[in-house]
Amino acid sequence: MTGTVGGPGRGPLTLENTCPVDQAHPRSGLEVRAHAVRVARVWPLVAISMNRCKGERMHAMRSRVVLALVAALTSGGCQGDEGRAAAEAGASPARPAEEVPVAPPPPPPAPLTAEDSARVRDRIAAWSDSVRASFERVESLRAREVAELRRDRNAEQVATAESLGLRVSGAGDMEALRRQGRLVPLGDSTSYWVLREMEHSVPLVTPDTRAMLEELGRRFHARLDRLGLPRYRMKVTSALRTDETQSDLRRTNSYASRTVSAHEFGTTVDVSHERFAVPTRPRPGPVPGAPELPAVEAEMLEEAGKEHAKALQAELGRAIAEMRDEGLLRVMMENMQPVYHMTVARRFPAAS
Repeated sequence: MTGTVGGPGRGPLTLENTCPVDQAHPRSGLEVRAHAVRVARVWPLVAISMNRCKGERMHAMRSRVVLALVAALTSGGCQGDEGRAAAEAGASPARPAEEVPVAPPPPPPAPLTAEDSARVRDRIAAWSDSVRASFERVESLRAREVAELRRDRNAEQVATAESLGLRVSGAGDMEALRRQGRLVPLGDSTSYWVLREMEHSVPLVTPDTRAMLEELGRRFHARLDRLGLPRYRMKVTSALRTDETQSDLRRTNSYASRTVSAHEFGTTVDVSHERFAVPTRPRPGPVPGAPELPAVEAEMLEEAGKEHAKALQAELGRAIAEMRDEGLLRVMMENMQPVYHMTVARRFPAAS
């Protein structure tokens, strides 16, 4: 693109723009034309000041001024939006990201042969026999132990709950306390417990209560490890109740508290003592070519756990009794409802 700027008493001065803006940068080409128009408007001011000088020397000077002025006004003309923005930011235009090659997926495992399948079945059968033999060595709770687990009556647990918990009146209050971190979720499934379906409570507790349940899970698993048993998990059946949910429960459950319940303070949970969940990982270490093996082992453990529920009840009860003796919780081993009804009894540093 070319442009001409005339001067008084002189021939026109031709300016040539060698940037291929019209072809490569159509938007920039419009901007360059606009700069040329501005040059034409500015020229009379320059010409007036230059007209006072005579001779070829001043004509050469005038030409240099015009060229400098045009260069300054059109210097951004060849830069697109991206280049201009980068110049203003003091950086070069961004380069496109390089493509990273994606590794192909690993090949599927080879199918088991009949020989391999027979070996896997034998291995599972041997392990099942070993688990059942370990269960046979566990002694059920003695009468004295059961009596110790039934000493903390409802009134004592409510008094402890009132001192360490917080009263939740309804759903709005519950949500506000959750946002503040004063109530925390139990989580549907952890290494130590799973949640049963809760009709009259919600899986929220105080941080101290969750810490108590985690400590109980660690001690329960330590006892199972010493006996050579898999790490079965607790089943939590009830947690926080509001005034409304406690009232609903009274209408359907004659054993629900007729006054205040410890569950209304976020400090209390019920854990089944007749049903337990299988471990998160039935056995460490996968068997190559047998992706269905964990499901088979889990089914075997489910049956073994039902068959030997009294043994798991006893070991969980003994872990609870240890914590009760240390002043960490209060417990009632309920009879009509097959649960350990537990309330946290002191602050846990890990929950702070």
